[in-house]
Amino acid sequence: MSNIVHSETPGNRRSKLLKLLVNLMPDIQSPKLTGQNRNDIIAFVIITLGEVEKSVEATLTPWEKRGYWTKADQFRLEWEWVAKIKQQIIDEETEKGWGSWPGALGDLFAHLASVKPTRKKMGAFWEGSYKLYQSQK
Repeated sequence: MSNIVHSETPGNRRSKLLKLLVNLMPDIQSPKLTGQNRNDIIAFVIITLGEVEKSVEATLTPWEKRGYWTKADQFRLEWEWVAKIKQQIIDEETEKGWGSWPGALGDLFAHLASVKPTRKKMGAFWEGSYKLYQSQK
């Protein structure tokens, strides 16, 4: 078998994931949103933040192998908000249930203020995320 070559860097992947989160903003603010769509969006945010965490770790691994400890620690501190917000959303949903928007979404979108959304119409790309999230628990 041949080796699998990943052409996408962790930084590019992280960038795409953050753009997906920014693209959720208009849908979150939509008055036409149903309860199931809200659950799918919240689950999508949790799953996507988990993927961002993985991309941060994928960036850190080569740095740590080379002994760039200071650079790795600084980068880890720069991205620690991802794990905190993800955990806040999970805790809030565990305590209150899936009936309302978690307050941590405001903190998330404050961190994403500098990320520009894509111009493409993407449709409801978050659909089915709640079932996926429940199966991953």
